Amino acid sequence: MVETLMPASQFPDSAQPPVQWPDESQMNALKSGVVKTESVKSPGKFQENDILFVYPQKFANQPSLNLNVNPGELKDSLRLYVHERLDFLFLNGLRGDRPTRDEEKALVDSILTRLPTALYEFLNKDWSGRDWFDPEEYQALVKFHCAFIFFDEEDCLRHLGFESGVKQSVFKKILIQECLPMRSGWSEDELLIIEDWLNFELVDYQHYPDRDDLKSCLGYCHYGLLKADCVSVCNDSCYCVVENQAAYNRIKNLESQVEKLP
Repeated sequence: MVETLMPASQFPDSAQPPVQWPDESQMNALKSGVVKTESVKSPGKFQENDILFVYPQKFANQPSLNLNVNPGELKDSLRLYVHERLDFLFLNGLRGDRPTRDEEKALVDSILTRLPTALYEFLNKDWSGRDWFDPEEYQALVKFHCAFIFFDEEDCLRHLGFESGVKQSVFKKILIQECLPMRSGWSEDELLIIEDWLNFELVDYQHYPDRDDLKSCLGYCHYGLLKADCVSVCNDSCYCVVENQAAYNRIKNLESQVEKLP
């Protein structure tokens, strides 16, 4: 994969102090491998009416909701974005010395060990060469990513303005209650590093045309319709997710009739 790094000069200036280095408790966590825990559903534990966030893509002209990513390479690429940010701070007089490799590694390790547990495990698990993942498998990644695409509650509501009904309210609830809180606890520089890391890398993996319009690329659908193969990606040069509720209702009706057979 060709790396698409933002030149240091294009990083927005930070209004807050430079990168906050891990304190003693965080460094102890790094050494012991301890990471913070959250309540996250495991693959296969989703319910019929649950909303899944998805990465629609048309790789090789084959619409799909699977994610094409190498978790190990994604994790390793974080070092590049840490270097870019720290180098920017030095070049713009916001720190006295050029960053050392040890400093960069310390910040990378600090960020990784403070990721949500499910995402930390996804990035570090031995996937034995796999680079395609089902929506159920990458929920930890896409939810964390959404926290760095939708910046606040007002931004969520603006994006959801074109939607209506129950689906909108459920999606809004997930974004506001589950995703946005993941932005807290990071310094301003760390927020910039993580946003660029995920945006650049996942745009490249999914062949999305523009990282600045990721809100329109990411989609969401009901778990039940997805498992029944009643969800598709539109073919008109877009990444819209379309649910066929009528087809799903017919399938559920047939299943109900079969269950009643002697």
